[in-house]
Amino acid sequence: MKIDGNGQRLTTSGEVTIGANKVKFNAEMRIEVADGKIKLQAEKIQGVPVPDQVAQLISYPIPFSLPFDVKLTGVRSLPEGLELSAEAFDVPIRG
Repeated sequence: MKIDGNGQRLTTSGEVTIGANKVKFNAEMRIEVADGKIKLQAEKIQGVPVPDQVAQLISYPIPFSLPFDVKLTGVRSLPEGLELSAEAFDVPIRG
């Protein structure tokens, strides 16, 4: 499977096995933060017989934790990877 970013969506392409057949697909996925996790939400899937309304029900949460009670507040897709935003309060800083 290959995953690329364009600044707003992730584009995914690869092969899946359906029954005894291998089927090539392309998908567009929205990436967001939900309940402290990075969530991939399918929007369109091409190559696999899945209507857009059903594709939008396919999501994948990625658990993500940071030290010192830092909370993940945002994620953005970039061509180089993902850009994360986070915030924290009362973080101990020692010099």
